[in-house]
Amino acid sequence: MMRYLKHMIEHYVDVDEEEWSRFTTQCTKKVMKKGETVHHAGDIFSQIWFIKSGLARSYFTDLSGRDFTWQLYFRGSSKHGLNHFMDDSVSYYEQQGSMLHFEILEDAVFYIIDLETLDTLISEEKKWEHLARIWLHDTYFAATYKRVISLMSESAEEKYQRVLQEYPKIFNQVKSYHIASYLGIAPQTLSKLRKNEFK
Repeated sequence: MMRYLKHMIEHYVDVDEEEWSRFTTQCTKKVMKKGETVHHAGDIFSQIWFIKSGLARSYFTDLSGRDFTWQLYFRGSSKHGLNHFMDDSVSYYEQQGSMLHFEILEDAVFYIIDLETLDTLISEEKKWEHLARIWLHDTYFAATYKRVISLMSESAEEKYQRVLQEYPKIFNQVKSYHIASYLGIAPQTLSKLRKNEFK
């Protein structure tokens, strides 16, 4: 169960069979269909969803009803690993409704653990606490910081090059119009950038 996640974890810390068994017994497997909503904005998101297969996204809407993709979730290589974990820990720890909607773009399978349960594991074992500190920085703080700066200051070309650097195979797994929404550029602009690259 969850060999891919175990491999990711053991990149940072060693986990024996007893520790892994304890962790996995706290997780539940969930199969989701394309078009289903995982979570609505305004509700507290109290779980972490680790993606095994498929595709999902989080997004927010402006006052005119337009939606903007905040994050894409899929299994695959990436610089930070943010694409593997679907959650809104800010909502949970502040006990405030999430600003994001979460939806399934392609049939997907997830392993889910409650944040309260995860907090208990972290508080009881220094190894898990060490891992949490690494992932908080590498997967959340660093990636989110760079993403916000990118959205605010970079050109379309620079955003395109950044997404290729962070998610080398993203165009093999995610439709272009979702990537364009994630980058904050028009689909036509992304198409032009792609064509220029292959000239």
